[in-house]
Amino acid sequence: MRFRNKTTLFALALLLVPGLPLHAADAYSGRLRVAPESGEQADLKACLNTAAEAACAEDLDGFLDCFAGSTRRKLRKETAIRFVRHDVSMEVLDTQVLRLAGNSGQAAVRYRLNLSDDQYDVVSLVAMKREQGYWKIHSEKIQAVEYRSPNCCSPSRYACLGGTCRIQ
Repeated sequence: MRFRNKTTLFALALLLVPGLPLHAADAYSGRLRVAPESGEQADLKACLNTAAEAACAEDLDGFLDCFAGSTRRKLRKETAIRFVRHDVSMEVLDTQVLRLAGNSGQAAVRYRLNLSDDQYDVVSLVAMKREQGYWKIHSEKIQAVEYRSPNCCSPSRYACLGGTCRIQ
């Protein structure tokens, strides 16, 4: 097996070689240590989870309160129509904070969105801003969407595998 990327080889070695320390301190303690999450990271993640909880409650003002001022105004009408038209639920599945710098940050987020009977798994990059001491969602760049409602798959438009449909 040949590796083109040395970083990939290093990451693979970390997973496969038992007892290889991941951090200098681990060589002495014999234990794997996880760096504690900073308060800033926890606050940023809390904003995303609060938005999901408000979406589940179809709380328009609570949901929009998780967004920066300019973004909030743009989303109000569209979000209200979705809440009226669909049974909405949202669950944050994973969040990785990529950057925190002063009053801005970015996170990679995977979440599940249910609009009535349609279910989507979304992976996106979310830009965050701090307003009045609280993290707010500024923008989202969707990286991938998986449509997960098996009863609506059309072979011409979707590749269906075990109930998971990927838009082609």
